[in-house]
Amino acid sequence: MKPLFVLLSSLLVLFGQLRAADSGSYFGLPSLKSKATGFFRLAQTHGRHHLVTPDGHAYLALGINHLEALQQSAESGLRVGGDAAWLTFWNQTLRPQFDDWNLTTLGYGAPAPLKCRAPWFAAIPVAAIEKHRSDPKRDSRDGYHFPDVFDPAWASDVTGRITKAAAPLRDDPFVIGYFWTDTPTWDLIKTRALRGTEWVSALRELPTTAPGRQAYATFLENRYANRLADLNTIYGLALTALAQIRDADLAAIAVGRHVVQEDDDAFLAQIARRFYDVVGKAQRQADPNHLVFGDRYLAGDAPGSVLKAAKPWIDAVAVQPGDRYLPLYPPSTQFPEAEIEVLHTITGKPVLICDHAISYPTTEQPRTIFEQMPDEASAAKATSDFLQAAFAKPYMLGYLRCQFIDRPANYGRGLRQGIVQNDGTPRDNLVRVHREGFAAALKRLSELAP
Repeated sequence: MKPLFVLLSSLLVLFGQLRAADSGSYFGLPSLKSKATGFFRLAQTHGRHHLVTPDGHAYLALGINHLEALQQSAESGLRVGGDAAWLTFWNQTLRPQFDDWNLTTLGYGAPAPLKCRAPWFAAIPVAAIEKHRSDPKRDSRDGYHFPDVFDPAWASDVTGRITKAAAPLRDDPFVIGYFWTDTPTWDLIKTRALRGTEWVSALRELPTTAPGRQAYATFLENRYANRLADLNTIYGLALTALAQIRDADLAAIAVGRHVVQEDDDAFLAQIARRFYDVVGKAQRQADPNHLVFGDRYLAGDAPGSVLKAAKPWIDAVAVQPGDRYLPLYPPSTQFPEAEIEVLHTITGKPVLICDHAISYPTTEQPRTIFEQMPDEASAAKATSDFLQAAFAKPYMLGYLRCQFIDRPANYGRGLRQGIVQNDGTPRDNLVRVHREGFAAALKRLSELAP
């Protein structure tokens, strides 16, 4: 007699295959049908949040990001290039994997020829403040830069970039929704630990005539109205009038001092409101039809004031748990329940795990992005536990694994470890836990059918 867990696994696989065989182009659940709107939307069934396909079927976003990496040259590895090759790869390899692995989306970073074969996410980076950027030089190609969001020129530029990217997609039924910046650095203390600076300091250090510097001066004038002595003491100044703050030298202030930190947190809230008002309005005007998932927050780097500023403009919260940056952030090897609950509680929105992996070292590639487990078996077990914890949350909309195929990571970070090896051979243990975890999530949703 087979062990119970083996029978359960077989049933889950069978369920997934039946789901895929009857799901159509959007890979929705045939058992849960509601109003068709022509675009993806949000819904709840018996208290469980989920997506709905353009043709009205319940849907969870289950996929693997960065398929475009298959286009990169790889020594003695699998490479796909050109429209015809992509369609062949879809028909012969990827489409059968969708059915077998219970995938429903191409994730983000999908190749153009496949964007009418399965649902996908559009990504519009709106600020060069991603965690992976390291060079702070303003003109550096890959450097981070905290923009002056109070500058009308910035507002015009970002609005134009969003419009250019989103307007052509507004009628595309295969687009699930939009992501903005990938793992943006919002938290002041954590960003300062990572980079030695952060958004408030960047605006504070602008020329005194810059709009952001003037906005900061106005903030201090209002915050310290009738408290000039306090301002001088806290900021080490010798002003005789509050208005002098507009031209004062603020280079030597005690950043991190308790009261200064409180002020900085309050000004960060103003930065966030300005940022999301501009970006959100541009997004809605360019494409009112699709969902907005907003910034792909790194778990533990989304202050409450930032989430509150984003709330009016997003439909759901996107989060990436872990990426081996600093001990200040929760690791990727276990579900960050406390941080996820904060995202959901403050915004009141459902949550999507937008990029995640648990890796392991190999003899050929001992260094990988995301935290490591000792070997593939333990990485698979941790992944299984993670998926189970994630989909136990009634507000979880889906899970996107980071990386389909092995490829070198940028900035000397080692390997982006895929669910398949460099030559396209699947990592059986990782495939199994994703197949079973996704099938279990889909089964749980399908059981809510009347």
